[in-house]
Amino acid sequence: MWVENLKNALGTTCEDITTQHYRHWSTGDKSADIDYEISVAHQGTLGLDPYVIIAKSIGTVIAVKGSAEGKLKPKKLILLGVPVNGGITKELFSAYLQAVDVEVVVVQDAKDPLGAFSDVKGAFTGSSKSIVFVELPSDTHDYLDFDAIKKLI
Repeated sequence: MWVENLKNALGTTCEDITTQHYRHWSTGDKSADIDYEISVAHQGTLGLDPYVIIAKSIGTVIAVKGSAEGKLKPKKLILLGVPVNGGITKELFSAYLQAVDVEVVVVQDAKDPLGAFSDVKGAFTGSSKSIVFVELPSDTHDYLDFDAIKKLI
């Protein structure tokens, strides 16, 4: 539902918006098959140039790993709610992020239960990768401030 609400909020800001519905949402599996979802995202982006990826939660892992592997080629990554305390280790995410060669914006709630802003920013301090960090004043993993997200595009 979140991705559809974001798509509606963006409206005409973007010429064409493609959403990806992860298989585990409909199967009831507890976690996503990252490599499968990267292949679906790859197929969905064929012929798109340029494009921006906006990803939330486990989608940030899919977007960053897929970009690091060269299977996704966005001009910019906007990552919301990086799950460093429940979806991926900080070290692994950081390694993927180092291999990405596009602009990266990380938007994190101050007290996101899957990774507070300070945890996420701290995980990438000292990284050679230039990352723009945006802290939102919330304590959830919901990321419903679509106006703030729209401004980042």
